[in-house]
Amino acid sequence: MIPPALHVLVTDDVAGDPGFAGRAADMQDFCGARLALHLRLRRTSVRRMLELAERLEEGAVETDGWLVVNGRLDVALAAGAHAVQLGSGALPIPAVRDVAGDSLAVGASVHDLSMADRRRREGADYLVAGSVYETPSHPGVAPAGLELIERLSPMELPVIAIGGVTAERVPEVCAAGASGVAVIRAVWDAPDPVEAASGLCDALDRAPGRS
Repeated sequence: MIPPALHVLVTDDVAGDPGFAGRAADMQDFCGARLALHLRLRRTSVRRMLELAERLEEGAVETDGWLVVNGRLDVALAAGAHAVQLGSGALPIPAVRDVAGDSLAVGASVHDLSMADRRRREGADYLVAGSVYETPSHPGVAPAGLELIERLSPMELPVIAIGGVTAERVPEVCAAGASGVAVIRAVWDAPDPVEAASGLCDALDRAPGRS
């Protein structure tokens, strides 16, 4: 199962902005099947999370994109999401399969080769790997660099690079073996988030050797 090339993470602060719903819908329209929106909500109530997930899933279905719910298998299933994203402390993938069967793709967030190999053996459909570059989300933490992406590419799973990725860095990330990229600030901190997402999609389309 090949995930979309651009994964845009939606945090609590982003989802709480009054203009979020309109921007998300426009982003889905512009990027279409190239876009996966990830709901990564840590302070939002489950009821509100489900409401957002259902709305975003409607847009994903209409545009052939994906909705991914991070860490909440129940919300992903209830909303009919395309995938659930599992962090390092999340359920084992076989346990997810026991509940969800093949109704959801399962992504795994990994930070090193051993973690990636464990998630591959458990049955992950794709990996989100990083941080590739230094990022304010992880102050004082040395980034894994492009070497992590290069070491994961032989695993024959789609690898989505995360951490400090910008449109300008897309070519070298894809040359290292990434199938796509995941971002937060590169989209939501931009003056026009929809234009920024469209620019990232265009950069991914042009990237040579994207696996």
